[in-house]
Amino acid sequence: MKIDSFELRGKKTVPKTAHTIITFNLPYAIPIPDGRYRVKIGRHVSIIAVKRIQKTLEGIAGTGNIQMPFDKYGKSSFSSIQMELPFVLNPLEKGRQLLLLGDIPPRSKSKEIALRFLNRLIEAVRYITEEYWVEPARYQDILAYQIFYWDGKKRYPAAQILLDTGVGGVRLGGGHPFQLEPEKMRELISILEKEKKLETSKLFLLNSKDACLQEDFRLAIVESVTALETVLYRFIRMQGEKLEIPKDEVDHFIVDVGLTGNLKVVLKMLTDGLEQVDAEILSKCKGAIKIRNNILHEGFMKVSSTDTEEQVNAIEKMIDYLNRLVATVR
Repeated sequence: MKIDSFELRGKKTVPKTAHTIITFNLPYAIPIPDGRYRVKIGRHVSIIAVKRIQKTLEGIAGTGNIQMPFDKYGKSSFSSIQMELPFVLNPLEKGRQLLLLGDIPPRSKSKEIALRFLNRLIEAVRYITEEYWVEPARYQDILAYQIFYWDGKKRYPAAQILLDTGVGGVRLGGGHPFQLEPEKMRELISILEKEKKLETSKLFLLNSKDACLQEDFRLAIVESVTALETVLYRFIRMQGEKLEIPKDEVDHFIVDVGLTGNLKVVLKMLTDGLEQVDAEILSKCKGAIKIRNNILHEGFMKVSSTDTEEQVNAIEKMIDYLNRLVATVR
């Protein structure tokens, strides 16, 4: 999280007692008065200065400030943030490596730490004001930021970041960026023209991946496990019918045994002689189910980002496996 000292441009060594200052703009406004707010996490206290910046709205007469209700996209104003952290951050230190987006650079540890303090402020604002539309800041919300060191007398520039997406590089080109392969284009046209039903498990899984991108890992777990349930129970019903298992026994599997039991026992029983799933994939799926149950029944909040992405990957592989089994049953 921090370092004892940092050599700045080969000339100035910033002492371990120095503070780090990070400045950036949010694309929307935090609904609180302008001011300085002390935010404590663990043993550290950050001072976050918030200033509302009014946007100009063409075609609207008057001289007063205009604020649209529920303006989570910053149509009428946004917040400028200056955050002071009571320790020295290394702007070159690497942060978390995303697992769902392929081979992209890891994120910035400094920015991740700043977001942790900022989102504690936003969470408390939402709780107190009951402005339920306010959402936490995501890594992609802050593309540009500056980092300074403060030794009590003077600011020393440390880094100026102009484009930090956290999701890979920006593509440049003159053509249309959104292209579909011919087969996918034909499938899209067929779905639209024939009003075909969309596979719900795929929709749940897409929701889960989007929740990971939005850094809502609790929702990602719930959506992905729901996708898994949908496909697993479809396979159990189809395979049970093929093996002439009485319907009430199949219903007992689904209703009374539970999702984990169905994965551990029922699936193994129904796939005797068929392709077997990888043990590691099965283990990660069971871990996701346990977390989902803790979220729903115990209000569990602290869901790990990296573990969630690993579990969503495993669930996607499990769904692919189950779909292969379903194809053999039909």
